[in-house]
Amino acid sequence: MPAPFKVVILEHGYASIEYERAIIAAVGGELISADSLPLEKALALAEDADGILFRRGDISADLIRRFRRATGIVRYGIGTDNVDTVAATNAGIIVGHVPGYCIDEVSTHAVAMLLACVRKLALIHDRVRHGQWDVHREDPVFRTAGKTLGLVGFGQIGKAVARKLSGWDMQLLAVDPFAEPAHGVRLVDLPTLCRESDFISLHAPLLPETRHLISHKQFALMKPGAIIVNTARGPVLDTAALITALDQGAVAQAALDVFEEEPLPANSPVRSHPKILLTDHMAWYSEESQLQLQKTAAEEIATICTGRLPGSMANPEVLHKLGRFDEWQPSPSAQWQLKRLLARR
Repeated sequence: MPAPFKVVILEHGYASIEYERAIIAAVGGELISADSLPLEKALALAEDADGILFRRGDISADLIRRFRRATGIVRYGIGTDNVDTVAATNAGIIVGHVPGYCIDEVSTHAVAMLLACVRKLALIHDRVRHGQWDVHREDPVFRTAGKTLGLVGFGQIGKAVARKLSGWDMQLLAVDPFAEPAHGVRLVDLPTLCRESDFISLHAPLLPETRHLISHKQFALMKPGAIIVNTARGPVLDTAALITALDQGAVAQAALDVFEEEPLPANSPVRSHPKILLTDHMAWYSEESQLQLQKTAAEEIATICTGRLPGSMANPEVLHKLGRFDEWQPSPSAQWQLKRLLARR
């Protein structure tokens, strides 16, 4: 039996963490929830923890210095832009996350947002509710057949979108430096995708090289009738550039589930823009995905705390520091991380 270890959950907001408690206890660990404690008391508990679980807070370099015993930090979620992964790597701490838990939900949400824009559902719904009945159609609506869909990022979620739309008589393009073709998708560079696509759906992770990946230069290449959907991470898309492109007619519509600042400020021009469809960062959610997220996060931190390597990690560079690079067997959703690491060696 592995040596006893302690995991502290800094914050989570879930109704229950009994699944996490059972998973960690089954391999000799103790789970302590600091969710309801003031931050300073929570951090005091975490100072001698072997593992840290968290959801929304920022894990800065200053906090990481306080995690004196930690071998792993795992975030409930896909993105880890709220963790200083460089500081964690320097400290020899593995940063885990759960990139594979909501593939069906996010891909379905992206398709739903795209189709809602294509068919102008929100606009028409609002008109009908307010007494209008436009049989002859005031605004044109165009078919999807014969159009081109471009996927920016072709990991598991991008592939799921392609699979779900593969029978819709559309050309499918994707840009991703670490992907292989699948589901009839043609891999192209980003300028080609921007020029040729009628619809663009973002599925890229937030990395230094993907921040504002879609900005003024890319919008200038797009078709005037283009629709862009973002269910990835807010900062992948330059919000100011998007609003300019919409106002100038460079693109037709946008659908956003994620934003550069969250929660979206009440005075944000995005909230009131007539050409933007909004949801509140809920693409990930279903009852099933939330349960999968909690269980997988607990399994990953238990794996780290018992001396093994997790299926996914946001800082695989730490493996060099730990001298364990050849041991890692990434999960399918983390294969791109290994490819990125090898490309940078």
